[in-house]
Amino acid sequence: MRPEAVIRLARANPGTPVRLAIVGRTGRGEVRVKWEDGGLKFWLRPLRLWDGPKAEPEALRVMEPWRILEARLEGEDGGAV
Repeated sequence: MRPEAVIRLARANPGTPVRLAIVGRTGRGEVRVKWEDGGLKFWLRPLRLWDGPKAEPEALRVMEPWRILEARLEGEDGGAV
């Protein structure tokens, strides 16, 4: 999945976290993002807070090195988006 598709999904569901399964520079991981306040916010797990909002071009730069395997709206029981 491309970062642009993740942004579209988050923008279509403002305020709802999107859980991403990714492969990044440090290996496999999970990232949460959500569209709020006119930009994409990233969940910083160690700090337990949302960072952002980041404008779309900046969010794309952050996600550029990631290979996004799956995107799922948080709270969904169904399959991945």
